[in-house]
Amino acid sequence: MAGKDPSASIGAMGNRQSVVREAARFAEWVLREVGRELRVARLIAGMTQGQVAGVLGTSISHVSRVEHGLIKGAGLVALSRHAAVVGLKPWIKLYPIVGRPLDRAQLALFAKFRDRIAGTWRVTLEAPMPIPGDLRAADALLAMPGCQCMVEIITRLADFQAQVRMAHRKQRDIGASRLILVVAGNDTNRRAVRDAGAAVRDAFPLDTRATLAALTSGVDPGADGLVLL
Repeated sequence: MAGKDPSASIGAMGNRQSVVREAARFAEWVLREVGRELRVARLIAGMTQGQVAGVLGTSISHVSRVEHGLIKGAGLVALSRHAAVVGLKPWIKLYPIVGRPLDRAQLALFAKFRDRIAGTWRVTLEAPMPIPGDLRAADALLAMPGCQCMVEIITRLADFQAQVRMAHRKQRDIGASRLILVVAGNDTNRRAVRDAGAAVRDAFPLDTRATLAALTSGVDPGADGLVLL
């Protein structure tokens, strides 16, 4: 009976170590981004580092290090307290290490959507985030000079507000000027959109007709849009 190939175990161990190292680098980037947001929020609130330190019972130098992302051991409780002082609330979302490609239903819905827009749009499917170690991807990007629309394909609306928050974070991180939500137009999803009411109108000023009219003409929609197909 043949034994196990030792090189396979070594390779697997090397891959795990590489993933851990990449995770550490990504965590450092996250702490820098969090620190930047804490600093901006403090300035908007008109607070000094000394005032924040006084509320937290820590030092000015500690507050400065947090704002520069230099506290590698910063825990969630400490960051939550710091955020609360400057008027913020943290939100944590975990993503799979292995990217999830669009499934068959999403691809079919996107094909239906693509048939309705101008051929002048430059289309990229599953566009990766421009952030090292971030395996998220926009479902699609539509690009033309001066405008880039991120398209998210949703076959089932489970939690409208949560799904929209996630889409907006991806839009921000990929640098797209517009967000287009393409949702399967079944009864369940239409009911979810109706139930969301004002939240839909606030997040997506353009309805299906207005969004498709702009995209079919090959022009910047001018706002975010929700398309039911």
